[in-house]
Amino acid sequence: MSENTVRWVMRADAAFNLFAGVLLQFYLSGLLRALGWPEAQTRVYALVLGSALIGLSLMVWAASRRPSRAREILIVSIITHLLAGLSILYEIFIVGIDLPSPWLLPAAVGVQVLFVLGEAYYLLTARPTNAYSS
Repeated sequence: MSENTVRWVMRADAAFNLFAGVLLQFYLSGLLRALGWPEAQTRVYALVLGSALIGLSLMVWAASRRPSRAREILIVSIITHLLAGLSILYEIFIVGIDLPSPWLLPAAVGVQVLFVLGEAYYLLTARPTNAYSS
């Protein structure tokens, strides 16, 4: 995968996380309910998650300028997406939460998987000669 391609994957990843983070940060409960997102027990959980998603999106967007020098940030992004996807799957299949929308959470996991695959593929195949040189 070329550096330009992974740059666009990272930017799409950042935009997706920024959108989700802003939705949660402003706690637009009517919009969240319409999308089928489960309601938080208290508003603070949605606010904290929104803040974390906004921070992750800004970090990934900044790293997308030079992916060859941002290998650690790509690894952090991959770990974050894997944890989010596993958490969603755990809640669906182990805890057995009710899904107000049968497609939303599985679609969110699918999007996480696509970002992980794109970023991981770049990490595994790219061998930039200038990755850590000055």
